[in-house]
Amino acid sequence: MAAAVAWATVSSPLGDLGCAVTAAGVVALDLPGEDAPATRRRLLRAFDGDVAEDEAAVAPLAAELQAYFAGRLEAFATPVDWTLSTGFDRDVLQALAAVPYGVTISYGELAARVGDRGAARAVGRSLATNPVPIVVPCHRVIGADRSLTGFGGGVARIEQKASLLAVEGAILSLAPNTL
Repeated sequence: MAAAVAWATVSSPLGDLGCAVTAAGVVALDLPGEDAPATRRRLLRAFDGDVAEDEAAVAPLAAELQAYFAGRLEAFATPVDWTLSTGFDRDVLQALAAVPYGVTISYGELAARVGDRGAARAVGRSLATNPVPIVVPCHRVIGADRSLTGFGGGVARIEQKASLLAVEGAILSLAPNTL
């Protein structure tokens, strides 16, 4: 990988995913509907402009994503490069990364895991900053009433969350009428 950050578009059942990797791991993953140009600008700032399109460098992550969507991968081997996350946001995302495949957790439960039971809303704000959804599975965080909430808002986003939970078989454990 010549540049500090390699970027490529990867096809998925959700649509095209913008993926960025560094020598340390996956640093950004844009879901369909996210602002890919804003992500690229953020990467350019964080890595002093050293970002280039490089499908070959992203290929191992792309293969893992394809296996995940096919139901053949429960844990990503590609490590996470935490460069774009700091402080409380990073603490939340690192705690979230430990939530196993197919398991859901509430915002309050995740807040408790980072040591602040009353920080469910702050956890939600931290999840909104997740630079690597799917790999760091913010889709596994649901409402205390087991409803599908958050995930960037809007029906299309909730449908993405439902699709990811369905891949993992977790959607079956949700309360009826939450979709």
